[in-house]
Amino acid sequence: FNNALTTILNYAKLGLRHRDQATRDKALERILSAGTRAAKITASVLGMSRSGSARFEPVNLHLVIEDVLVLLEREMMKYRVQVEREFAPVPKVSANPGQLQQVLLNLLVNARQAMAGGGRLILRLSHDEASGLVDLMVRDTGCGMTPDVMRRIFEPRFSTKSGPDETGKGGTGLGLSACKEIVDAHRGRIRVESAPGKGTAITIRLPVQQQATE
Repeated sequence: FNNALTTILNYAKLGLRHRDQATRDKALERILSAGTRAAKITASVLGMSRSGSARFEPVNLHLVIEDVLVLLEREMMKYRVQVEREFAPVPKVSANPGQLQQVLLNLLVNARQAMAGGGRLILRLSHDEASGLVDLMVRDTGCGMTPDVMRRIFEPRFSTKSGPDETGKGGTGLGLSACKEIVDAHRGRIRVESAPGKGTAITIRLPVQQQATE
């Protein structure tokens, strides 16, 4: 948010200093762009702040993913992580959007931390009509996990990290345990596939909105 605000202030000063129309038009365009981004950031944070509510509603997973990516955009660029979207058309799910944002934020931060030297982050949405479930997959090309670690990743307070990294994230051991609790409360499932040196794929399966309501 601070980066967006800095852009707004700098281009406002530029527009005040220069009287020619071209410079002012450029400044206004940049101010509008940064202001729009700031509004998206605020909406994402407010959405997660409402996660304490038990209210479920029809949720568009495409929008949830994009809201979380707004929060992590600069972080992904800084650590040279290329984000790839593979989105098939999927129906809405019945969910608490703030809680789903928290789950996705946890998974994306974990994926970024697993790719210390950069890599690819693949986000995939698909719909299994036979089971009535929507699949949201987060795949990274990072260090992967050993079988011993995989068996324990959903244990409360288990962590492979010694403490927070330079961004202040990680190290509490609460992330994936909390993710599983939220997915279970949504009557969903969570599946993990990983191998050392080959990355990790975590898939969340959620009931489509109509079936969840029934």
